[in-house]
Amino acid sequence: MKITSTAKAFTLSALLLSLSACVSLPTNEDTLTDADLIRAVQQKEPAPTEGEQQWIIGYHHGTEVVKSFRCADLCPENTLRIIYYNVPDVESCARIGGVTKQILVPIAITVAPRTFCFPKVIADNWEGYLK
Repeated sequence: MKITSTAKAFTLSALLLSLSACVSLPTNEDTLTDADLIRAVQQKEPAPTEGEQQWIIGYHHGTEVVKSFRCADLCPENTLRIIYYNVPDVESCARIGGVTKQILVPIAITVAPRTFCFPKVIADNWEGYLK
């Protein structure tokens, strides 16, 4: 009887270990280097034809990096692509070594200033980013 209970416990333990190996929680490991960010900024890509779109492209120095397409009423003509750190406020940006910049973002038929936290490597190459 004892062997059967031990075998069941062993089998159950092995099953739980294999399942936990298949499921991994997201981490804030660095997946983007400075060079990766510069390549992402310089990459030419088509703008979405409608609506705003954004997604996480990776982590840089442990901070989530987002690529966002902001579009007003004329998509894709008035679309702005922004690559920035996803932080809650200016203080958080400074704490992680980011650079806060206010840029004009398309909204409806106009633009409005919005503040973003940019990785320093992007801020240092700002003129190239705007082209």
